Amino acid sequence: MSPLFWQYVGIFSASLAAILIGLLLWRRRELRRMEAAECAAVVKAWGFDLLAKLLTAYSVGNYFGKDSVTRVVHEIIDEIRSGGLPAMLKKVGWKVVKGVFLTNAEDRKILADLLAATPPSLTVEPPAPLA
Repeated sequence: MSPLFWQYVGIFSASLAAILIGLLLWRRRELRRMEAAECAAVVKAWGFDLLAKLLTAYSVGNYFGKDSVTRVVHEIIDEIRSGGLPAMLKKVGWKVVKGVFLTNAEDRKILADLLAATPPSLTVEPPAPLA
């Protein structure tokens, strides 16, 4: 067989390998995006609306523009800077209390014991100076 034949075989093999690797990487990306969409539904049910919006934008590949990943990241940063993080965590905490502790009698007893064990004053003492 001539060297030209083997050159064509090499070019064909390299092209086929590149296409198969590309398809494999494409499939992994699509699976990751489908999982992000499923995760967005779960996080939205728990009350993390901005995180669900971020995961939805990622799952559809919206990186720039209206309701994109970059805009949602800016919204999350603005929310944290403006002091909205405790409110978000409080909303999620109440969902956990309602969904877990208030549906089962044993869990209600555990919650009552935990609340009885905490001190009535939840003020935090400032740290002592290091001087």
